[in-house]
Amino acid sequence: MIMIRSTAFGMTLLLATPLAAATNDFPTRARVEFVLGCMQQSKEAPAASMYKCSCTIDAIAAKVRYSEWVDLSTVANGITIAGERGGVMRDMKDGRKLIDTYRKLQESARKQCFLQPQ
Repeated sequence: MIMIRSTAFGMTLLLATPLAAATNDFPTRARVEFVLGCMQQSKEAPAASMYKCSCTIDAIAAKVRYSEWVDLSTVANGITIAGERGGVMRDMKDGRKLIDTYRKLQESARKQCFLQPQ
């Protein structure tokens, strides 16, 4: 009976693991870079900003896959490039919609984690 329970628990754990990994696929390095950048811009004490910035990237990761986040942030950051190179991003067909999605996603995560606007 004990073996059956531990086997059932093990199977449940194995079945749940791929789902959790698929819905939260942000690499550790990307999370660390986000948190460090967020902390640099934060006006709060280092300890508070670390927790709030970590919460923020977790909230973002819960809503979008990493590949989508990369696309959104690339377009949003690319429009600030001066000249022809930035023009490619500014002239994108759905660029403004992507930028709006990026900003709303960030704002929602900041509110959820009580991170003051930058």
